[in-house]
Amino acid sequence: MNTYTLQLNDVLRNKHFQSAEIVAGSDGLNNIIKWVHILEICNFEKLLKGHELVLTTGVSIQQNTEKLLHFVEGLIKAGCAGLCIEYGDYIQKVPDEVIELANNHQFPIIVFHEVVAFVEITQELHSLIINHQYLLISKLEYYARSLSKETLVAQTPNHLLKMMYKYLKVQTVFKVEGQDPVFIPNLPKQQRIALLEKIAGHPQDASFISQPIHLFEHQYAEIMLFSEEKVITEFESLILDRTATALGEFLIRNLYVEEKKGIEDAQWIEGWLEGKHLKEDIDQFILSQWTNYEPKGCTVVITSISENKPNHQLDRTYLKLYCKSIFDQYGFYSFVVEKNKYLIFILLNKRERNTMKERVEEGLNKIEQSDLLTNQDAFDFKFAVGRLVDQVHLIGESYLTALDTLYISRKVQTTSYFYDDLHLFRLIYQMQRHTDLKEMVNEYLQPLLEFDEKYNGQLIDTLEVYLQTNGSKQETAKRLFIVRQTLYHRIRKIESLIGEDFMDGEKRLALEFMLLSRKFMTKV
Repeated sequence: MNTYTLQLNDVLRNKHFQSAEIVAGSDGLNNIIKWVHILEICNFEKLLKGHELVLTTGVSIQQNTEKLLHFVEGLIKAGCAGLCIEYGDYIQKVPDEVIELANNHQFPIIVFHEVVAFVEITQELHSLIINHQYLLISKLEYYARSLSKETLVAQTPNHLLKMMYKYLKVQTVFKVEGQDPVFIPNLPKQQRIALLEKIAGHPQDASFISQPIHLFEHQYAEIMLFSEEKVITEFESLILDRTATALGEFLIRNLYVEEKKGIEDAQWIEGWLEGKHLKEDIDQFILSQWTNYEPKGCTVVITSISENKPNHQLDRTYLKLYCKSIFDQYGFYSFVVEKNKYLIFILLNKRERNTMKERVEEGLNKIEQSDLLTNQDAFDFKFAVGRLVDQVHLIGESYLTALDTLYISRKVQTTSYFYDDLHLFRLIYQMQRHTDLKEMVNEYLQPLLEFDEKYNGQLIDTLEVYLQTNGSKQETAKRLFIVRQTLYHRIRKIESLIGEDFMDGEKRLALEFMLLSRKFMTKV
């Protein structure tokens, strides 16, 4: 007898079933019974919840084969454990069609050849079910307490997995994303491969169950039970659920510990960003973390965090772990270092090089849209991605361009995270650093700026939109919400101040460039 669940096999040992006969569905005698129903009507769909043992005299069936067939079909569809029929005035024999149906669905049909007390059967079986439930709850509570203590001292997930195996004696498989599966108990290589193949093509049924472990809004690991010898019951399912929860707590605690240890590497990583290390030393450092690493491109992502409201705390460790988890999902190893109000991530690509930029963008979009950031209205987050480089010793170049990207994104509204997408603004930034950009802008735009300041003529805005629309007067007037006559007047004024040739080739390009430069300088 199973200590925690009542099965049909157990019921057959009851005194009321000593003279009972199994006429169909003998392969389903391990079905679990959760309740007992006396059922004498045919319309019972709303009365059953599954796993019931149904008792009937057949008063509503009256030896009608079609009715009995429909009755049994309904019980099978409802997920009942089995059917007990009392032979007598209403049913004297189970038809062959019904026996065939029951056998096909492993649905036990048990018959009594004499009158039995259904009420006494119901009372006794319900008492057994309640006792089983009490034992199950007591055992679960004891297991939960033991598991909680073990979680505090466990050094590896194996400690918790072995504890579960000790309780269940069922083959356990534990898979962490990106790592080889762990088998408890361990199996020879060929058996491990065969078991994984079975699991891969196996639906969750009476012999297999799995429980995902989610960290940072995605599945980080999975724990599975597989048995070809016995049924996976509610008890195993509940034990698995509690173990998965404990493993999740253990894993996130370990990630926090690893992140704290990573602070010790911060100085070395900063040296890497500043180009102070040799390629050989960098390779050795990476391989000490990920032995399978192969260079497929890398980049730097800077996360800028600014505080909107004073006295608000941000769990930066959790944010770092969350971001690293997302980057891992999208195919990147990552190092992170915290510097001032920046989180600086070094991303090492582990998939195809040609999809690298797309995956970085998808990962950053997911981070920005996560509850972790959208619920943090006390802080502003800005992401900047440096140049994508092929070699790890060029990370310093990516870092500097990520800083440039961050600076540019603060000066102007950009739609991209990437340095490679900034084009003209990169050129403007470099010119600002090495020339008197303001003087150049004034050389082209000063007459318009002075007129706007003196008369509020909006000539700069008009010129910008007019250039954007390739000189379309209708579209320009529409965008500026003005009538054509007003636009004509403004264009004539622009011509009088900077020349009638402002739409000609090189001069037009220069004006567009200076308008962008002015935006950059004035942080419009």
